[in-house]
Amino acid sequence: MSQKNKIIRVPRVKLADAVAHQLEQLILEAEYKIGEKLPPERVLAENFGVGRSSMREALRMVEAGGLLRTDHGVGVFVVSNEKVTLLPSDLILTGNYRVSDLFDARLALEKAGASLAAENISGPEVANLRLILERAGSEGVSDHEFITLDGQLHQAITEAGGNQLLADLSKSIEHLFVVYSHRVIRLPGRRETAHVGHTLIVEAVARGDAIAAENAVARHLADVQKDIEMHLEPPL
Repeated sequence: MSQKNKIIRVPRVKLADAVAHQLEQLILEAEYKIGEKLPPERVLAENFGVGRSSMREALRMVEAGGLLRTDHGVGVFVVSNEKVTLLPSDLILTGNYRVSDLFDARLALEKAGASLAAENISGPEVANLRLILERAGSEGVSDHEFITLDGQLHQAITEAGGNQLLADLSKSIEHLFVVYSHRVIRLPGRRETAHVGHTLIVEAVARGDAIAAENAVARHLADVQKDIEMHLEPPL
């Protein structure tokens, strides 16, 4: 084999990715300690030798990993030296089922359920969905309570569609939903992102917009998958 054939192409790395990786290492190695306020974005950008837009993106990436918290108007603080990750084993639910299988099933069932609900939902059922949303967004709600309310919301939407078979099929995978939810609820910002997604679904259903309801379900599930991919520990 020639020397030329031994060359491995060097992957292109976004500037923000490289900065985020280096900043993470500084935090993990306690160069920046828990509770410490980071220098201003302008100073960090100068120190890392990058533009402010790249620095800003890198900070968002590290914050998504659970190491930083932004207090608007105050600054960016180190809140952890342990990056939140999911292991590949976390994507196995039970038996032969994986999280990806659950997402495929949920996408099919919940898009159909939301579409039918938009066409058939009653006033009291809309009020019930909004009550569940209000409870889920209340201060002091534990992760376990949030997951319970999350499941109730999705099931109530499907049942509002009036198709009992669809509702029964949705109910049959509830145990898988609970297992998966307890694994991902700890990801940074997961509850907040989920609540926004739930609100968009409910509002689309409430105004009778079947297409918007389907799209809101698709976006909601895509956001979860994005969070999982972002925090999935790469294989060794």
